[in-house]
Order: sequence, then C-alpha cells, then structure tokens
Amino acid sequence: MAVFRRLSKLLICAHCGAVIATAAYRPLLSRGLDITSLEGDQLMPVTGSLQLRLAQQDLASAEPAERHQAQWRVEFINRNLWEAIYDLPCPRGHRTLATAPQIARAMRTAKGGMVTLIETSH
Repeated sequence: MAVFRRLSKLLICAHCGAVIATAAYRPLLSRGLDITSLEGDQLMPVTGSLQLRLAQQDLASAEPAERHQAQWRVEFINRNLWEAIYDLPCPRGHRTLATAPQIARAMRTAKGGMVTLIETSH
C-alpha cells in the first residue's frame, strides 16, 4: 500500500530557507523517522527534559537581542515535553526546533522533495 512506503525529503531551515538535513520516514515503524545532517551524521531527538534544561540555560545567558527567541524555545519545549524533539542546526547558524510528529506530518503533506520546517507560535 502507498501509505506505508518510505518517504525521503530534504528539510529546509525555518529561518533562512537553507537545506539542513535529509529525512526518511517510514510509517508504523517504532523508529520511523531518520534524519541525517548534510555532513552525513545521524541526528537524534533529545528528550524534552534535557532540551528544557539546555534552553533555560540559553535563556539565562541570552543577549537582549536574542532573548525573545530563547524564551520562545523554552515555551515550545514546555508545550512538547513528551515528544521527541529535534534541534536541527543550519549551516548558516540558525537552529530549528521541531517534534518528530511535526516533521513526519510535514513530510506527508509537502509536495515535491523538500519540506520547509515552520516553527509555530513565535
């Protein structure tokens, strides 16, 4: 059935439009989402609790111009604590936060071979 076939797409930075990784998604597998960096490294999700601690540290040390984005990251992680969260680095220095379900949903609905990740609730 077509619903169960493997999807493979390029992930695009939410901030600048650069390609940040390749994602492969297989529905119904326990580890159905595989994300590979441009350098060929496997990117793994991090638990919400660890992500939250790191984001809180970033917020505490953020410069005034970066404080809004750092606060948004803390709030995003708080809303998604029980999900697998990917912190995807961009070659231009940005970081895109997305949960595994958000990435999988974007891959299933995107036309073509690229998926622009959108960070919601800025």
